[in-house]
Amino acid sequence: MIPESYLAKLGRKPVGITTSLLVWVGVTLLAGMGLWQERYFSDSHLFITGSAINMAIIGAAYRIDVALSPKVTSLLPDTDQSIYRVALWFGVYGVVNVAFFWVALPAYHQTGLVGAGFDLFWALRVSFFILSGSLIAAGLTELTYAFRQWRTNQNEVEQMQEKQLQTELEAVKQQVNPHFLFNCLNSLSVLITDAPGTAEKFVDEMAKVYRYQLSVNGPDKEDILVTLDSELRFIKSYIYLLETRFEAGISISLDMKEVFLSGQMVPLTFQILIDHAIHYNMVSSTRPLHISIATTETGQLEFRHNRQAKTLTMPPDTPGIPMLINRYKFLFNRAGAVQLKEDDHEFAIILPLIFT
Repeated sequence: MIPESYLAKLGRKPVGITTSLLVWVGVTLLAGMGLWQERYFSDSHLFITGSAINMAIIGAAYRIDVALSPKVTSLLPDTDQSIYRVALWFGVYGVVNVAFFWVALPAYHQTGLVGAGFDLFWALRVSFFILSGSLIAAGLTELTYAFRQWRTNQNEVEQMQEKQLQTELEAVKQQVNPHFLFNCLNSLSVLITDAPGTAEKFVDEMAKVYRYQLSVNGPDKEDILVTLDSELRFIKSYIYLLETRFEAGISISLDMKEVFLSGQMVPLTFQILIDHAIHYNMVSSTRPLHISIATTETGQLEFRHNRQAKTLTMPPDTPGIPMLINRYKFLFNRAGAVQLKEDDHEFAIILPLIFT
């Protein structure tokens, strides 16, 4: 009886007044035609009185249907629950609308719109007609809900794509970070004089770092994932450069179970986390920064370090952790949940691995 309920925005925003009135009148006319067929338009008393009663019933039932609609979507919100939502909406609309009709039966009799005696067959026929309309209304409600969900998802995808573009830009900036390059060259100049053998290895590891960064970054690689094994080989070279530079000021331990090495992850994850730790914490031989990277028993990555915050004279060059979280959410969808744990003494972050 209430196909207009599909136009209600499920408790979010009412439809326009003009549209509501047009649909209300249209449903009233359809109800009159269904109840009294050709007599509805030929009998002025029947048309006026019947329309008034029908409009009152439809308006009251509509208000209740609209009030109950959001409860259905809150109970069954997922896209794969369409059939259950339609069934539940049909049940709600059918019960409410048929109940209002049976409550209004005395009004039909008192106004002479139906025969003097109670006609059970007529009442059941009308009830079936109302149930049919309720089923149509339930289907239209689901179509509207599905469209709104699709539009919301499209907006979220567009926002995530925009964030991903920014992430890629920051990743490219990071791979050619002039500060990192300057520090490497400065360390290299010292090694060439003091330890030529070490200098040669330093150059080899530095080449591996930049080769890997170039291989995983670029406008055509925004959805790329890498294995933990390849990321681990890269970060070992990166750690060598850092330990050569900071010496006793930093220690980075790796504890990866071999069974998880085939898991996939966002490239440069470890570099971003290590750079974030170095940027926000003091690194010195008297107060060394201890970083631990390991896999958990459930196949996740756990990165942690002691906190010894330093005063920053200027903001960081890259978004760091927020950028990484956005990237995981974009590439991993629901599986990309990142857990942050921190207090005054320690910082920890747990990241997912994908196994295919």
